[in-house]
Amino acid sequence: MFKLFAILALPLVLLVGLSGCGGGSLVVGVTPVVVPAVTPVIQGVFQGTTSNGKTVDALVLEDGSFWNIYGIPSGSALSVQGVATGSSTASNGVFTISFKDFYAPGTSPVIGNSSGTYSGSSLIGTVTENGVTGTFSSTAPVTTSYNYNTAANISSITGSWSGGLLDGETATVNILAAGTLTGTSSLGCSFTGTISPRPSGKNVFNISLTFAASPCALPNQTASGIAITYPLGDGRNQLIGGLVTSAQTAAVAFFAAR
Repeated sequence: MFKLFAILALPLVLLVGLSGCGGGSLVVGVTPVVVPAVTPVIQGVFQGTTSNGKTVDALVLEDGSFWNIYGIPSGSALSVQGVATGSSTASNGVFTISFKDFYAPGTSPVIGNSSGTYSGSSLIGTVTENGVTGTFSSTAPVTTSYNYNTAANISSITGSWSGGLLDGETATVNILAAGTLTGTSSLGCSFTGTISPRPSGKNVFNISLTFAASPCALPNQTASGIAITYPLGDGRNQLIGGLVTSAQTAAVAFFAAR
């Protein structure tokens, strides 16, 4: 079955709405910029749709790394279907992305690639997985609710969050001011970790989780990635995280609003 997530361009972040806990897709972004580096990259948050009906919230970081959480809209929220992560390059109006798409817990990720053109805040191109190619169109949202170029602040996420996981479970996560966290899923999986502002000064957090033994889906394994928080239109805030294991064989997504 074709699982083209669509995207690309550039992700966290991502993000998505909270399934069963309210929330909505990311309401803000930043105009892509070319960062002086050996290989220039598109950078910032983008939202869009794909030719196979997926809604995507994506992020490209200052080092060219790419993250995306995608799914199908459900009311004001997004029903999450997967996490994609990889790397991107961009120069002279043209970008390419290579990624792994994690869309079904317990199955191997699908390797894909994307290419296209960028102009101003728009990205248009194609994405291919399993020999099937689709198209996508993505833009940087034009609002000030979330500013990618403002450093992330740990105080904005401290406290308790209740939300959903990629495998369909729910979980409660408690974040302390020191950047440590603990959590428990609805099936009794416990995990610990750390979360801290990204050293680049961008409005993104680095996050790492270590899971306990069974019944965790990733027993005694560690996953790392990124997280982001932003205000919703109803006065609440949303927290979304996307992580992959060190062997890049499995992914985890946490999405919550409070």
